Amino acid sequence: WLDRGTTGTSRRSVKPGARILGVDDEGHSLDTTTEIIGVVYRGTEFIEDVRFGEVDVDGDNATQSIIQLHERCNNTKQIAAVVVDGISVAGFNLVDISEISDTLEKPVMASTPNQPDRDRFRKTMEETGNADDRIQRIPEFQELEVEDGTMFFQAAGCTQEEAEEILRGCLIHGLTPEPVRTAHLIGRGIHS
Repeated sequence: WLDRGTTGTSRRSVKPGARILGVDDEGHSLDTTTEIIGVVYRGTEFIEDVRFGEVDVDGDNATQSIIQLHERCNNTKQIAAVVVDGISVAGFNLVDISEISDTLEKPVMASTPNQPDRDRFRKTMEETGNADDRIQRIPEFQELEVEDGTMFFQAAGCTQEEAEEILRGCLIHGLTPEPVRTAHLIGRGIHS
């Protein structure tokens, strides 16, 4: 799924039409669990797969749930990268993108169109009793300038440049990668 290039450098580049798994949750839930949705896009051309999983609201199983969601997808070996909507799902269920990347052996990114407030997030985690050692593993967000503005991301299993290339490659418009945007729309539709 990645080309090494013809210049002899070790920099990888995403092949056109690479499969990207986008993950989002179904939105706010008053239940103790909620659905996560995974959408595999082939480039920005078409949806190839849709899968559902379950996570605990404000729990600690998001990382394993995303790994399991990936493993239930078709053609898992051909999925080039995983992009998650933010660093937490289902409230404060933290996503450890490094653990996911290490387990799946592929790049994993958390992206958001809004500038994260790391200190406020940590404080809220502490106030709600959800702060633990996982919060120390949250990587710093990077900024990425795209046609429609600035998006923010964290990456594991790839360089910043590779992450930027992957994210740019799955944007159609706006600041949300198309696989994540589609997962979000499906999640919103669950409650309508």
